[in-house]
Amino acid sequence: MVILGSGYIGLALARVALASGEPVAALTRNAARAAELRALGVDPIVVADLAALDWHSALNPADADIINCVSPSSSGVEGYQHSFLAGFASVKSWLQKSATGGFAPPRSVVFTSSTAVYPQTDGSWVDETTPVKSENLSPTGVVLRQAEEQWLALSPHLAQRAWVLRLGGIYGPSRHHLLDALRRGEKTFPGGGDHWVNLIYRDDIVTAIQACISAGTETPGGIFNVVDNEPMRKRDLVAWLAQRIGQDPADLNFDSSGNARSLHRRTANGVIPDRKILSSKLQKAVNWSPVSHSYREGYRLILG
Repeated sequence: MVILGSGYIGLALARVALASGEPVAALTRNAARAAELRALGVDPIVVADLAALDWHSALNPADADIINCVSPSSSGVEGYQHSFLAGFASVKSWLQKSATGGFAPPRSVVFTSSTAVYPQTDGSWVDETTPVKSENLSPTGVVLRQAEEQWLALSPHLAQRAWVLRLGGIYGPSRHHLLDALRRGEKTFPGGGDHWVNLIYRDDIVTAIQACISAGTETPGGIFNVVDNEPMRKRDLVAWLAQRIGQDPADLNFDSSGNARSLHRRTANGVIPDRKILSSKLQKAVNWSPVSHSYREGYRLILG
């Protein structure tokens, strides 16, 4: 396994793969993360920017599983373009060099995208067949769609199959923004509170990636949503968390004016997406299901 971008998901994936006896190599732009990976037993480790070319000779893609879970180098569109588009161009060049040398192509390439590409704002159910039109997306959403299309267009001599995994809102150990806000005593949350939230626990992302790369050759890859089985309204999620830490949900409110800081990507019209996302395609294709099948199971693991 070669992990490109060893952040929150990449580190967890490396830990699980190594525990199962699978050799892991990794690229990260963070020297401190490289030290963590080294301590786990990852070898080789390359500290480099994915969009650069100087790391190519240090990692071998031949007959491997390539997992690209790189995060944007910055939150703006330029950071997305750098990490996802220039990053893809670098990876493609790397794969081409390997193919020219006569080596077997990677068994699978996996690109972790985001359900932020779904711009629906009417609370409807969406799946992988739901149309995604660039004119409805934020500038960063447009970049994600472009990156998805490029990964899926890789020819078989560069990658035997490509997986695009659209991840829901990621949470897990050390990553729980709403819970942190409540613990800080915040009482006002951005948005109207009635829009739907689609989450996925960190460890379920890891098992989804493993299920994809382990699937039989009859499973061709493609686009798959990775979310749990129970979308919830943000108001209900915040109230449930407040109760679990001994706070009164009646004291909380939501600011739909746009003044409160929001972690949500917005559509081209500046609206927070509001949709319920299905992951049944992935569950059927690779026999995967989330252990934390709703936010309750996941947050109970965090709360202890």
